[in-house]
Amino acid sequence: MKLTKIFFLLIVLLAFYSCSSDDDICIGGEATPRMKIKFKTEATGKLKTLDSLYVNVDYGSGPVSVIARKVKTDSVYIPLRVDENPYTEIYVGLSKAAISSKIKINYTTSSQYVSPACGVKKIYENVNSSVETANPVVGAEQPQTQIIDENKTHLFLLF
Repeated sequence: MKLTKIFFLLIVLLAFYSCSSDDDICIGGEATPRMKIKFKTEATGKLKTLDSLYVNVDYGSGPVSVIARKVKTDSVYIPLRVDENPYTEIYVGLSKAAISSKIKINYTTSSQYVSPACGVKKIYENVNSSVETANPVVGAEQPQTQIIDENKTHLFLLF
């Protein structure tokens, strides 16, 4: 009787152990990367920390609030569209009432298979941006033309 209990316990433990795999969850940054944005002062070109920041993004059904921070921030991560649309429109402001700068991010996309758990991720290539409506953002610098991961800064907004 005792031997069957030990055998049954070993079978259950082996089943639990075999169910856990590295491919069960996607936590290592393999998902579709977001765009990393930092801020600069236009006159000096030096990095800038903003006291507050409000960002809305149009994913196809009108602008949606993505960032609403009233604390100091030096960078943000913005998810881009994952459908077949070749651009994403971002609206930036320094207060909730004045989200008036419009930045259009143009790109081409390709898909890359990651794993059974993560599936497919989007890679953004030929990325370029233009400020369509200035104030408070007066310009943009594009140091990267690809968005493959979130390690590098992809866009600098000039204030």
